[in-house]
Amino acid sequence: MKLFDSILINGDSYSAPGKEGQKVYADYLGESYSVPVSNYAVSGSNNDRIARSTIEYVHLHLHRRPLVIIGWSFIRRIEVWYYGDKSIFVPDQIQNPDSKLVTLDSLLAKGYATIDQKASILPDPEIHKKLTDFYTNLFFLANWLEKLDLPYLFFSAAKNTDCPVECFPYIKNLSTTQWCVKNQYIYNLHDFCIMNWALQNDDQCSPVTGHMSSKGHRKFSQVITKILEKI
Repeated sequence: MKLFDSILINGDSYSAPGKEGQKVYADYLGESYSVPVSNYAVSGSNNDRIARSTIEYVHLHLHRRPLVIIGWSFIRRIEVWYYGDKSIFVPDQIQNPDSKLVTLDSLLAKGYATIDQKASILPDPEIHKKLTDFYTNLFFLANWLEKLDLPYLFFSAAKNTDCPVECFPYIKNLSTTQWCVKNQYIYNLHDFCIMNWALQNDDQCSPVTGHMSSKGHRKFSQVITKILEKI
């Protein structure tokens, strides 16, 4: 593992900062390595926001050498621009108050999605485009971090176990996909997720979503540490 002087965590609700001072795995990792932690994970995030805000953070902090840890969200999540004037929570505004980029799921749940946005929803089996884009972005982000000589670890926080690339010959055979699959810093994207881990290892986690308890976050930080020790 390359040397680092800080940790950047990014992802969705599985990695987001705890409420009312509750510690999450990011905090425990910071204590374990005795370095400051920046937690950019936000509930309701999609992978476009996660990748974009990671690049923004690293580019604005080139004087630092963060260990970049990303728990990716659901590959099926779509990002759109909210054109309305309702006061709603938009994850991207955490880092950029002028943004109205938002995960489409949240607009649908509140009834704010436009007809055109609803039309962009693909039937569940039609994941080819999203999966292709995900691996392309993964390839570019990982290569960029390597060019900067920064250590990183990517894994699926959300459950993406139902869309392994082996089921999609076109995507599987792309050289960019094969590079990601063979990359030791990209950990079991379709075989591992926080939800499944929590249901098996955290008896206080949410039985529906697998969101971890404080105890679970502490144990999960140890899992991350062990993975990092092996690479």
